[in-house]
Amino acid sequence: MREFAVNAYQGVKKTIKYYTDKRFSTIAGTLVYFFLMSITPFLLWLTLVFGNVDVSRFLNHRLLEGASPVLRYLKSSAEAAAGNSDGTARFGDIAFNGAGIVFLATSLYSSSNFFYHLRRSGEIVYESQSLKGGIKLRLLSVALIGAALLMIALVAGISVVGTTFMEMLLPAEISDAISLVFITALMFGTAVVMNIFACPQKIGLFDAACGSLLTTALWLVAGTGFGIYMGFASPEKLYGKIASLIVFLLWCYVMMCCFVIGMINNRRHICNRPVLSEALYGKGQKNKELSSRKLFKDYFTAIKFKRL
Repeated sequence: MREFAVNAYQGVKKTIKYYTDKRFSTIAGTLVYFFLMSITPFLLWLTLVFGNVDVSRFLNHRLLEGASPVLRYLKSSAEAAAGNSDGTARFGDIAFNGAGIVFLATSLYSSSNFFYHLRRSGEIVYESQSLKGGIKLRLLSVALIGAALLMIALVAGISVVGTTFMEMLLPAEISDAISLVFITALMFGTAVVMNIFACPQKIGLFDAACGSLLTTALWLVAGTGFGIYMGFASPEKLYGKIASLIVFLLWCYVMMCCFVIGMINNRRHICNRPVLSEALYGKGQKNKELSSRKLFKDYFTAIKFKRL
C-alpha cells in the first residue's frame, strides 16, 4: 500500500513537472489576453452579419455561469456599437461609407488576434522549426473567424429549434441530459478545431482527438466547479462592483489552462508517431526538443518589433 502511494505521488509529481516545464500557465495567460482583445470585435461582427443571435440558452447553462454576466454585457455592447437600439445591425449602412470600412477592417483584424496567436503558441508548444508566414497566417485566422461566425449562427438556430421541441415532447430531466450531451459534443468539436489549427504540421481528426478529449474533460470539471463556486461564494463582498469581471477573467484563465494542457498532451501523442514527428522536427530528429527558452525569447522579441 505504501509503495502504491509513493508511486502514485511520484507519478503525479512527474506529470505536474512535465506540464510546468512546458510553461502551460504562461501560454494560457498570453492566449487569454488575445482572447479578451478578440471577443468584443468578434461579437460585433456576429451582430453585424446575423443580427441579434439568440445565445441565451448557452449563457444560461451552469457550465458558463462564471462567464455569462460579462458575456451578456459584451454582447449588448456589440449590439450598441452596431448602431441599432433594437439589436438589429444594418451592415450596409456601415460598410458603404469611408469611416465604416476602416471600422470594419480594424475590428475584423482585432477579432483574428486570438487565432493568430493560438497558432504562434502552438509553434512554441510543439517546438517546431516549421513557422508559417505572418500574412498567410493572418488570412487563415480571418477565414477561421468567418467559419466561426457561420457555426455559431447555425448552432444557435439548432439550439432554438431543438429546445422548443424538447420542451414540448420531453421531460425536463431528459431535456437537460440531451442539452449537456450537445454542449459536450460542441466543446469537443471546438477543442479539435483549435488543436488542428494550433499544430504547425497538418494533422487529422484522430491526431487531434487525444488532447481534445482531455481538454473537454477538464472543461467539464472546471465548468462544474465554477458553477458550484458561484452557488456558495459571494465574490461581491470581496471585489465589489467588479466581481463579475474578476470571476470572468479567472474563468477564462482556468479554461485556457485546460486547453493548453490538452494541447501539450496532444504534442506528446504526435511526437510518438514517427511520420508526424519528422515532419515537425526534420528527418532523423524524432522527439528532438528545441530550447523552449529560446522559442519564448524569439516569440516575444517578434511581438516587440511588430514582426508578427
